[in-house]
Amino acid sequence: MKLLCLSAADLRAALPMRDAIEAVKDAFAALSTGRADAPPRTSVAVPPGNVTLMMGARVDGLGLATKVVSVFPRNRELGRAVVSGLVVVLDPETGEPTAICDGTFLTAWRTGAASGVATLLLAREDASVAAIVGCGNQARTQVLAIDCVRTLATIRVFDRDAERAQAFADAMQTEVQARLEVAPSADDAVRGADVVCTATTSPVPVFDGAALVPGTHVNAVGSFTLETREVDDTTVRRARVFIDSLESALDEAGDLVLAESAGATRREEWTELGLVAAGKAPGRSGPEEITFFKSVGHAVQDVATAARAVRVARERGLGRELVL
Repeated sequence: MKLLCLSAADLRAALPMRDAIEAVKDAFAALSTGRADAPPRTSVAVPPGNVTLMMGARVDGLGLATKVVSVFPRNRELGRAVVSGLVVVLDPETGEPTAICDGTFLTAWRTGAASGVATLLLAREDASVAAIVGCGNQARTQVLAIDCVRTLATIRVFDRDAERAQAFADAMQTEVQARLEVAPSADDAVRGADVVCTATTSPVPVFDGAALVPGTHVNAVGSFTLETREVDDTTVRRARVFIDSLESALDEAGDLVLAESAGATRREEWTELGLVAAGKAPGRSGPEEITFFKSVGHAVQDVATAARAVRVARERGLGRELVL
């Protein structure tokens, strides 16, 4: 068996963020219009406070893939990746594995791409100020994705570790034209921002929803269990809610399920982002509306980005062949 192996460097070369956004947009549209098969992912708890996830999907016209990914928050203290994994791409005609991809990079890249899709479809066209809460690997891709779809002038960042926030701002300043600033608090970062992204491992809300100004768009990508949330009831109550998948949201989006329990929202009011991408549902209704995209991550994102990267890598001679 021959497998094409793609490292993080190979994947970034084969799949620029703008292309990843396009791939994820197509995947969300396929998911919401019945052109994908993606069963609920399997979650294995690894005490204390860690989890390993297994997921797979088929997306018509895009591909077939499966992924194993671990989220170990304490890895940060060890200088290791909090999120790590491996993606296996399969031939949709034969089911045979054809490639393996660095799942650590791809998970962060496709998560950023999802926020890029949401920002493209939901944020105001004139959005110029972004706020990023959490300055880990996921935050980097949030910045790159938002910068692809809106012309940003200022990006405010906040992390509980001030040195980490400053290092993040310094590093990202070399990758985007917008001016990066370190905010003294999450609320200070959020206040007056046009686009807000939360990418943390916090189990509790990271900013006060009252700090949001009318017209803001919020992407929340950090939490993925029913017991954890990055966004408070105030934010959810004030916003029109968009999700990657209703099934996934009900199973894993504590931000929404806990808010619904408190009477701040109703699931009947949530809209799958794929329906907006497919032209089947409206996006932002006006310049004063607050929009909120809650993503717990979905296997169709892995399929779309990995399959596209593998195709381009083969065309360009990227990666290396592994014979088993």
